[in-house]
Amino acid sequence: MKIFQVNLKCHDMQRMKEFYTNVLEMELLTETESYFSIMAGTTKVLFEKSDTIPFYHVCFRTNAEYFDHMYKKLGSESVLLPNQKGEYSMFWKGKQAYFIDPDGNILEMLERPLEGIKKKRVQWHDVGEIGLPVNDVADMEKVLDQYLKNEQMDSSETFAFYGDRKGVFVLVKEGRNWYPTERAAVISPVKIFASGQMDARFKHPDYPYEVIVRKEWEGSIPAVQFRIARPTNNLDKLIAFYEKGLGLKRVGEFWNHEGYDGIMIGLPDSQYHLEFTQSKEKMEHPQPTKEHLLVFYVADRLERDKIAERLAAFGYMETEPENPYWGRGGITIEDPDGWPIVLMNTPGI
Repeated sequence: MKIFQVNLKCHDMQRMKEFYTNVLEMELLTETESYFSIMAGTTKVLFEKSDTIPFYHVCFRTNAEYFDHMYKKLGSESVLLPNQKGEYSMFWKGKQAYFIDPDGNILEMLERPLEGIKKKRVQWHDVGEIGLPVNDVADMEKVLDQYLKNEQMDSSETFAFYGDRKGVFVLVKEGRNWYPTERAAVISPVKIFASGQMDARFKHPDYPYEVIVRKEWEGSIPAVQFRIARPTNNLDKLIAFYEKGLGLKRVGEFWNHEGYDGIMIGLPDSQYHLEFTQSKEKMEHPQPTKEHLLVFYVADRLERDKIAERLAAFGYMETEPENPYWGRGGITIEDPDGWPIVLMNTPGI
């Protein structure tokens, strides 16, 4: 269960923004009078201004090198939290430390190896855990079982890890203290975008929790589904661009059908597909504008970057979008016909 995005409330928005961008060195994506968003590795975290003070537990994962760097920095900021033994540096399958942000949230930093991370990407990996206080842990597990797969075995009446090695929800009984403090867990609004085996959206009837699940696709680009047909004079180049570059699968083809050749490539199957056709005689086709876009919502930032790197290896480099919106979290690349495609790093609408 990969956690792509987490929407939280915050009280002191200015101090929170400065803490996450300056102290934790996370990338600032957007900022308005009512919210700001940052990137914690591959996870987007959005903080929305609230008149009340919420209380959360969030775990950020990183590697050993960046853990050591951030541990020293957090120590100098005097925000590290000790356990009952007075220890600030702990170990749980890797280096571990707890600290607080300006709103008083209990944050965790956990050292974990992550496949696919290149040496130059040595900062935060992602959000690996998000706390969800509830009145009945077992009942919440049953609710989540309808939409997600749980591979965790740790469970009790007051505590449960729910998820897998990619990410977990920490289910705790409301009022149970968050380790390593004596602060009791309270219910605060949370909206989560995560990967799963089916597309789903649900709001809990008793808690201010909303979870949007995006189906995981194997062997294909994890994108929003759509269908479009287009003529071309560069069919061979388009095949290489969309199949070898983007990584899409061909789900159909036809050759010399009433003077046309064509292929269909799916997202990930024939129910939703792109179709490119080419006439035996070269034809004049309208040229696209910079606003004729195919937008792929790739929630995992690492996967988005891998696709862009593959296309760059074929000679297709990032271009400047006409609308600056697509530059905030997106990579725009033109295909062989000059049609812009956008690899947008959000879970979609």
